[in-house]
Amino acid sequence: MRKSIIIIAVVLITIFCLWTIFNKDEQTNFRDINRFAVENPEEISRIKMKDRQGNEVILSKNEGIWFVNKKLKAFKPKIESLLNETIKNIRIKGPVAKTAQQNVIRKMVGRSIHVQIFKEDKCIRDYYVGSSNPDRSSTYIHINGSNTPYEAHIFGFASLLEPKFSTQEKDWFDQTVFDFSSEEIKSIEVIHHQNSSESFQIYQLDSSYSIKPKISSFSQSAARSYFSLFSFKNFEGYANYLDQKQKDSIKNATPFISIKVTPYVGKSIQLKLHRKGSFQMGNSLYDKRGQLILEDTERYFATFTNFPYLVTVQEYTMGNLLVKRSYFRP
Repeated sequence: MRKSIIIIAVVLITIFCLWTIFNKDEQTNFRDINRFAVENPEEISRIKMKDRQGNEVILSKNEGIWFVNKKLKAFKPKIESLLNETIKNIRIKGPVAKTAQQNVIRKMVGRSIHVQIFKEDKCIRDYYVGSSNPDRSSTYIHINGSNTPYEAHIFGFASLLEPKFSTQEKDWFDQTVFDFSSEEIKSIEVIHHQNSSESFQIYQLDSSYSIKPKISSFSQSAARSYFSLFSFKNFEGYANYLDQKQKDSIKNATPFISIKVTPYVGKSIQLKLHRKGSFQMGNSLYDKRGQLILEDTERYFATFTNFPYLVTVQEYTMGNLLVKRSYFRP
């Protein structure tokens, strides 16, 4: 009887040890399922995102300002969305079914985004974000070094995570062209390149305005109204349907209007707008699919100070800035 008890005990201990070893990774993952979210995203100082094709975006915070790959400022609304709506609210719905785990892992080896989140110099989150599950209600995700993938979503929403961790740096660049309150602006210069008589410079001093060339009965109220229009003016997107030669040709062409804003503090910003049609280059303009680009009255091609890319802006956003000198006559 004693030998039987010992044998049974040895067998049970052996089974328990084997079970523990086999499920070690599974246990680790269950302990770590809450380690995807960051409850205090204001503590994050850097976010690295790299896909399987080698595209990489590093978002880093310097004195409260976020930058993209140490090149240009990041777009504040998009950073705040990533931090407060995504990273803070990632939740695990559960592990992927065991019968599907190996298939999911193989897919993630070919397609996933490696996300590393840092607090100062310490990596506090390290996981891979994959594609969606079959019904698109959640996203495959797993901790770096583990073997068990999970299904995750944003708490309260059936949204997909992969697009929120874009590895295309242009997706993160600051889209702000002008963002000044009227009190911050010292002067505005508008040049109508095809009608110079409507060009002007307007100045503000102690809430009083003056214009050059002078206008009889110059409207102070019109000037005050115009100075109030330069907040939250963002570009829409990039002209990705053009090749680089076409983009360079447009950028080097004479714009139909230029607007230069000089603040009391900081550097001037100049916006140059080109009508979006074939005529601005003197010959036909085609997109990458060989289709003729007709004049688009709702959008313009644009360039602006310290931003190296050709972008598009909406008439809806910028149209009220495109005034003529005669606008300031009562």
